[in-house]
Amino acid sequence: MSKLEIIPLGGIGEFGMNCMGIRCGDEMIIVDAGMGFPEEAPYGVDISIPNFDFFEDYRGDLTALILTHGHEDHIGALPYFLKKFNIPIYGSRFTLALAEKRLDEHNLLDEVLLHRVRANDVIEIGNFKIEFIHATHSLVECFSLAITTPVGTLIHTGDYKIDDTPVIGKPYDLKTLAKYGDAGVLALLSDSTNATVAGRTPSEKDVIPAFEEIFSQAPGRIIVGSFSSSLHRLQVVFDVAHAFDRKVCVLGRSMLKNVELATEQGLLDIPHNTLIGLGESRSLDDDQIVYLVTGSQGETRAVLANMAGGSYKGMQIEKGDTVLLSARIIPGNEKGISRMIGHIYKRGANIIEEKRRLIHVSGHASQEDIRIMTETARPKFVIPIHGEYRMLFRQKEFIKNHIEGYTDENIILIENGDILELDENRAGIIAHNELEKTFIDEEGSGEIEYDIIRERKKLAYGGIVSLVVTIDKETKKLKNEPQVTVQGVAGIGPLNGDLQNLREAIADVVNGMKREEFVDKNFAKENLRIQLKKILQKETGTKPVIFPTIVEA
Repeated sequence: MSKLEIIPLGGIGEFGMNCMGIRCGDEMIIVDAGMGFPEEAPYGVDISIPNFDFFEDYRGDLTALILTHGHEDHIGALPYFLKKFNIPIYGSRFTLALAEKRLDEHNLLDEVLLHRVRANDVIEIGNFKIEFIHATHSLVECFSLAITTPVGTLIHTGDYKIDDTPVIGKPYDLKTLAKYGDAGVLALLSDSTNATVAGRTPSEKDVIPAFEEIFSQAPGRIIVGSFSSSLHRLQVVFDVAHAFDRKVCVLGRSMLKNVELATEQGLLDIPHNTLIGLGESRSLDDDQIVYLVTGSQGETRAVLANMAGGSYKGMQIEKGDTVLLSARIIPGNEKGISRMIGHIYKRGANIIEEKRRLIHVSGHASQEDIRIMTETARPKFVIPIHGEYRMLFRQKEFIKNHIEGYTDENIILIENGDILELDENRAGIIAHNELEKTFIDEEGSGEIEYDIIRERKKLAYGGIVSLVVTIDKETKKLKNEPQVTVQGVAGIGPLNGDLQNLREAIADVVNGMKREEFVDKNFAKENLRIQLKKILQKETGTKPVIFPTIVEA
């Protein structure tokens, strides 16, 4: 009997790093290759990506990489994957346009094979037949995937919500989804990001009334901070600005690039003479201009944070400005956003957040969207994906308690590194692999091993103690007083006598060591490190990183 294997490398129990292998027989496709923003950022890490080395054992099985949409948590790790496994890529026109920018930065654009697909295109790759189902999300040209195999059909939702009135494009294609539901779906891999939220996720058009009211009342400049990829929101800003006789100036590299790209592809429809440059914007009265800027997450190098905390190209937020934060807070960014909001208030501006007015809507399915998805697809098994574990669990509980026919046996919770095996009748986890993330320093050395990050944490929390011991080459006895240098270790100062106590304690240790213990210098250094560690823990309670050196003279 044929088997299917589902192997998530990221995106399960966390935000970001979405990546999943789906294997049938001796063939495997990969769905998405996304990046995340790790908590380890203070230790010199810019982003995290899945540990693609896991796929090395499947190198001969890999056939294609399928992209559901163009958000960074789904395509941001693409160059790092392709450097290891150069396989064909399938995605929508806009998704691949965003991906091309990433690939070009890594000098990979001419080395990879990109296949542009449209909604309802069907491709066949070995054991897999894949139909791209038009999905609605905060981005455009997004897909859910119907993956037909000899074992059965999988529906991978990607990121989605059931939006009946999107600003750009058509509603979610429930008709095609229902076709697969009628034929029989083995498993539904379903976005859990908003599984804790009751009701339906509002439509992208639902923000328009609040924007119109704010634009009609704002006395001065309007500054809108949003995700540069939220094209529905950008279209709303352009349309409402035009309706209230305001010009729009776009600021920020990613915002400028995405507006240009979406305009070239006919996805953004900017009213005539509405978009202007920075120079022209300076000559207008305050009530004639809207600035559409990056930095809704409080990023220190983005436009909004610079305008709030200092200046951006000679401009700063001033009294009379109205600032709209038209984006959700990504977990982990709360402190940066709070600090930025404080700076904006200090400058006397009025700030409007999504908690005060409906100026942002999520791109992810809430509970009633999940109900529609599940009842339309009618899968035998539901596998919650995308989100923290509590969200996966809440999706399971919602479906079990509110949709007839589903029990604990039908809804399988998985984790990164699990191998979930399915056949026509059953689904179960057959193995688990411990996967360490790969960290990336985009401005430095590229990939950083997890052990290095762990060492950096130790340095940050405990400080450093450097120990230099000089011994006689012949007698192996101490020649000079041990040299001890301390950096960042709590409780030890140059004037409190602790350093001298450490020197004396180490001298006693060295003098107590036998001659033969110095034959293996690595053994001797490790012994000194352990002894100094014990002394420090006993005397100060600290656990610094210790670097011992033995010099023979």
